[in-house]
Amino acid sequence: MGFLKKLLGIGVTAGATVAAVKVAEQVKENNPDGVQDVNGDGKVDVKDYFEEVKKAATEVYQDAASAIKEKAPVFTQKAKDAAEDVKEAVNDAAETVKEKAPEYVQKAKDAVTDAAATVKEKAPEYAEKAKEAVLNAKDAVVNAFDKKDDEPKA
Repeated sequence: MGFLKKLLGIGVTAGATVAAVKVAEQVKENNPDGVQDVNGDGKVDVKDYFEEVKKAATEVYQDAASAIKEKAPVFTQKAKDAAEDVKEAVNDAAETVKEKAPEYVQKAKDAVTDAAATVKEKAPEYAEKAKEAVLNAKDAVVNAFDKKDDEPKA
């Protein structure tokens, strides 16, 4: 959040600087021969400069407001167009998913069916192998005990 605050602060500072420069330029434009006695008190002083700065700031603000009002519809339309493009892209993606879903569901069903058929087909073979393995293990155990009772050979 600190970074965003600094970034916002920089933006505000830059904006204020640009505004101050524009106001100064407007004061110069309004008074090409320098500030005169605006308030009519017979002397050119700080009050006259304040009046000219206030007048220039008002003009700059009005120009900026006019520019924003003029360009706002263009930017609003661009935003609406972008939103519509996003909406269309989402709809297209949803339509593709909807269109392809049955195909992928069928592929999944086929894979499960194939696996079940393979298991069903191979089950007797594997059951027989398991039975043989158990019988061989049984025979090995019985033989081991039978040899235990035999006399040792010398």
